[in-house]
Amino acid sequence: MSRSIKELILHYDPINESNIFTSGDIVEGRVVLEVTKEIKVNTFFVKFTGDANVHWTEKSGDDETTYSDHERYFKLKQYFIQESNKGQSEKNTTLVSGETYGPVIRPGSHVFPFRFQLPQQNMPASFEGQHGSVKYVLMVKLKRSWKPASSTCTEISFLPKNDGTNDHLLQPQSGTKDKKFKLFGSGKMSMAVTADKTGYMQGETIRVSVDIDNSSSRDVKLKYSLMQKQTFIAGRSTKRELKNIVKETKDHIPSGEKTKSVVDINLPRDLTATIENCRIIKLQYELKVYLDVSFASDPEVMFPVVILPPDQQCPPWQGPPGGFQPYPPPQPNLVPYPGGQPPAYSELYPNLNDPSALPYPGAAAGHFYPNPNAMVPVFCPTPSAPVYDPNQSTTKSSPNVTY
Repeated sequence: MSRSIKELILHYDPINESNIFTSGDIVEGRVVLEVTKEIKVNTFFVKFTGDANVHWTEKSGDDETTYSDHERYFKLKQYFIQESNKGQSEKNTTLVSGETYGPVIRPGSHVFPFRFQLPQQNMPASFEGQHGSVKYVLMVKLKRSWKPASSTCTEISFLPKNDGTNDHLLQPQSGTKDKKFKLFGSGKMSMAVTADKTGYMQGETIRVSVDIDNSSSRDVKLKYSLMQKQTFIAGRSTKRELKNIVKETKDHIPSGEKTKSVVDINLPRDLTATIENCRIIKLQYELKVYLDVSFASDPEVMFPVVILPPDQQCPPWQGPPGGFQPYPPPQPNLVPYPGGQPPAYSELYPNLNDPSALPYPGAAAGHFYPNPNAMVPVFCPTPSAPVYDPNQSTTKSSPNVTY
């Protein structure tokens, strides 16, 4: 097993306190690579994908059937080192312009910056269920000849934008239910339920008003629940799971009494937003208000509930909204210039094999690598891994490396 790669870490920078991204946001960070000896690299890239996947197995006697499906939202890739004979066209992949480096990496720690922009499209929220998931993943991979590939990855949390245009979700919902007793009691009971609206943001409170007329010979209890309904779809087959978010008992209503109650249901701040915009996964919520009657069916009123992402504002540095554009990564500037003057070439990049080599095609003597005007990837045969600055601020990492 090769031990020449000591560390491969992927960092990205949060853009808000909740560390949640939305459509059009910039995701930028850096890959830190530490090697113990000189290595020659065939391909080195960071990839950003958004995917939904479902998978489950069903048994019938001795037979076993597996169901699965996949939906892709985007695939972006930025190369640090790319094989010279590899074309710029990759199926279903958007290649992001950025600085490229030579194939030989000297011993030491090196940092490679990357930058992506999430597409401006309607994508589902991040979700992890028993039979499927929606994930947005950053992955870095390094390939060498006759060696196993080294890779590591990390997920980002994504929420779609709340554009505030769903006015119908602000309208109240109302329903009634009556029940007559013929067995185990006499008389009837009725219930009128009103929810203040349909759509709620994470962390909001659902307010429900309940009028109950218990003109029966039975005592009852007022109960309510909020259920999460997960539906996984593969072709014509579906798999469903139910999960209780809230389930509580409110009041005891004796026989012959009338009551008015107000129920407040506090929604968790980390509750997954409703998913209706995915072909293979649906995530829905249902509010149920009911009267618990012993040894009899329970009268109940049910409402759909839509969980919305919180209001989001694009940070000013993210640029104006619009169609998706692959932003080039920032040019590395990893070594400070004392007094504002650039140091000698050999001091700026001490890990280069040949400091006298021209840093990029067409460079004039005395110019420093990387090219400050470079916007399109150009394969450079000169080794040029940037030097790692340990004082640089980084955030999230995933240190798992395959050698």
